[in-house]
Amino acid sequence: MAQQVRRPLVGIALSAAAGIGIQHYVGGSPLLFLSTVAFLLAFVCRTVLRRHTDPLIYIICGLLAAASSAMKEIPSSSRAVLSAAEVHFNEQELAGTIKDEPFVSGADGTATFLLRVATVLYDGTPVPSDAVLKVYLKDPSVPVRFGEEWRFRGRYTGYEKPRGGADGFLSVLPNGATRLRAADPSLLSSCYDARRRAAAILCSGIEAFPNQTKLLHALLLGYRQAMPPELYRLFSRTGILHIFAISGLHVGVMAAILIAALKIAGVPRPRWGWLLIPALFLYVVSTGMKASALRAFTMAAVYFAAPLAGRRPDASSAVALAAILLLTINPANISDPGFLLSFIVVCGILMVHGWVARQIRGFRFSGWTAPLKQLNGPHPAVALLRATGLLMVTSLAAWIFSAPITARFFNTLSPVALIGNLAIIPLAFMIMLAGCLALLCGMLFFPLAALFNQANLLFISLLIWIVHCLSVLPGAGLAVCAPSAPATGLWYAGLVLLFTGPVRWRKSALFLFLVACLLWSTEHIIPSHNIKILRESDSALALQLPGKKQWVLVTDGNPFNTARTIRLLQKEGINRLHTLAVCDEQADAAAIRHLQEIFQPSQSVYENDVSWLTGGGTVRISQNR
Repeated sequence: MAQQVRRPLVGIALSAAAGIGIQHYVGGSPLLFLSTVAFLLAFVCRTVLRRHTDPLIYIICGLLAAASSAMKEIPSSSRAVLSAAEVHFNEQELAGTIKDEPFVSGADGTATFLLRVATVLYDGTPVPSDAVLKVYLKDPSVPVRFGEEWRFRGRYTGYEKPRGGADGFLSVLPNGATRLRAADPSLLSSCYDARRRAAAILCSGIEAFPNQTKLLHALLLGYRQAMPPELYRLFSRTGILHIFAISGLHVGVMAAILIAALKIAGVPRPRWGWLLIPALFLYVVSTGMKASALRAFTMAAVYFAAPLAGRRPDASSAVALAAILLLTINPANISDPGFLLSFIVVCGILMVHGWVARQIRGFRFSGWTAPLKQLNGPHPAVALLRATGLLMVTSLAAWIFSAPITARFFNTLSPVALIGNLAIIPLAFMIMLAGCLALLCGMLFFPLAALFNQANLLFISLLIWIVHCLSVLPGAGLAVCAPSAPATGLWYAGLVLLFTGPVRWRKSALFLFLVACLLWSTEHIIPSHNIKILRESDSALALQLPGKKQWVLVTDGNPFNTARTIRLLQKEGINRLHTLAVCDEQADAAAIRHLQEIFQPSQSVYENDVSWLTGGGTVRISQNR
């Protein structure tokens, strides 16, 4: 652990993240943080000739990061105008610029995109605004493109907390949209155009298989919104959804293909960075510049730029630099689950790989010994053993480091992903490799792209079959209660001490880890004689039968509230229902089927006036409940 903190970038990244996190969850004024920084700087200057001032420097970095985050959260009239318009008017009229590439749903033709709002019409007067909204435009009459300026009239709904970079969403009908100005030429618009052309190439020869094509677009080009809902739920349930986040796997495959081309062209290795870094940057920009993609690109850029400066690449410093850059651009990333999962998982993998390398000296069996350095040989059996071991270690590290964050934000755990990753990650690599070759051939000889697309059709069909098999295993998609902050802190403290601390700290590390597991499993226990009731507006009511861990859900089958009902049950760690009671004849069949697939009730009752025996008494539910 001391070796990690001695790297200056690592210390600055940790202090900046801690400062922003404290400000985000506890609060504080920018003036308080800045005045504390001034005091500490004066103290450091006074003791500049003495030792042990490094901790103060890191504290100052954290306070400066907290002050920057606090200043960005200061309320302003430009951000409050939409909230005021939501209260005073049934519809809102606003104008702004499209911030990302719109996605058009094939089901109903709804275009979805982010809009940077410039002005809001408030009581007949245009008022400046700088909010970002998610717009749902129903069946637009003309195509919507990135960078265009539009005027919209629709119903605005604000989020309690920003989601996906948006402060709220706006629902717009076709007659409420007017294009004001076409998009100006830019690097982003060119990248998005190239992305659309790439999507067309990847469809060649497999147009009759829309589900497989959409999965290919999501995996290679970042079109996650195009995934069919049933497949999205399937991948989410098995914990395999991470392969669709543009990250190190995607950047690594792209880099490998480009490196092969550079080797063929005879470009010296120290000069690879001049071509690889711009090419990878354009790929990351084209796929939407998500946090995981930017982190992977920054690490790759540091790795390939180090030889240009005559330095040796350092993975820990590369991760720290990526965190510093992303937090500087947007301090709110500190609470984004995608940002947290990306960096925590990568840091965990680095820790576990370093620990395994220090522990394993080789393999010894009866009459046969293989030192560790022999495992670097080119023999196929050795290469297979090395790759399998590396994949198993990576899968285990990613799961144990991501478990608390996944449970805290999504209330799910999928232990089945530990074995699923052993087959899914190599298969995802083959899909990406064939997809990249299809894109390359599509630019040179288009018919050859269809051949690689046919190979990808087989790979993706196999991927879907494996995920279907994983989804029926007992460890798939377990709903769990979110761990508390103390349990989460003890979990990570134990892991960090175990994998980076000296040998004498291992018992303490295991103790902290076990205490975290104990807290997590017991902090949501309630007395068995109590009746617990959960309610989701007027659409759903769930109650726990006394003396048992059996839950009854009564719902009217409203499809608009089904997702919120599922989320409510998963927050309580509910995996199975004793009874699903549908109290409305107009219930949506798809919504009811979705509830049955997730919670697998022992019995389902479809009546307006329901009564049944439970073993502990009679439960009677009518429409007025």
